[in-house]
Amino acid sequence: MYAMSTEGQQDTRITVRDLQRNAAAVLMRLEHGETFTVTRHGRTVARIVPPDPAEEAVNRAVADGLIDLPELSRARTAAQTARIRTAAATPGDPSLCQVLDDLRNDEGTGQ
Repeated sequence: MYAMSTEGQQDTRITVRDLQRNAAAVLMRLEHGETFTVTRHGRTVARIVPPDPAEEAVNRAVADGLIDLPELSRARTAAQTARIRTAAATPGDPSLCQVLDDLRNDEGTGQ
């Protein structure tokens, strides 16, 4: 494995064979933000990138029922996204502000 600069970020080039032999180590490095370019016979065949924290936060909000996925998929603009109805809160549930703060804190700590 060796590093190369691509689009202003550091990629690690890895062969398909190295990926097969070291999948667990590659996944651990992905969790820490590293990006990989996978090659076969010297040609690039794939890029493996860590998950986008913002996308993961939205996925968690959908899974927790905070955001309606069909409405989110129909939204084409930020204004439409802002009008998406959220699930009704039940007594004892944290407020939406608290949930957003928690998501932002998780994002900041890399969880």
